[in-house]
Amino acid sequence: MTRYDRRIVGSCRELASGDGIEAFYQGTLMHRGPVTDTDPDYGLFWILDTLTGSKCLIDTFELDIVRIPPPSVGSGPFLRSHRSGNVEPATSYWREVSTPG
Repeated sequence: MTRYDRRIVGSCRELASGDGIEAFYQGTLMHRGPVTDTDPDYGLFWILDTLTGSKCLIDTFELDIVRIPPPSVGSGPFLRSHRSGNVEPATSYWREVSTPG
């Protein structure tokens, strides 16, 4: 398993700034976004929640945390056209719906 395989996170010590996560409560997606900061001594970390647009404090003891792989090469908010060099908007990596596990 590589660092970016989709997997359950047991502790915020496994996370680093920039890692993409999804947080589930009883199988329902509650938060999604990149990690911005961690406090491993308290089992807490912060993300920029792309579902609400705000910064969120996440408690690893209350939610099931799943690390999600980074966007594939050539995806993200902008894609470059190989023919003309124009920049085109793309489907948001963070808006795609997923299920736990």
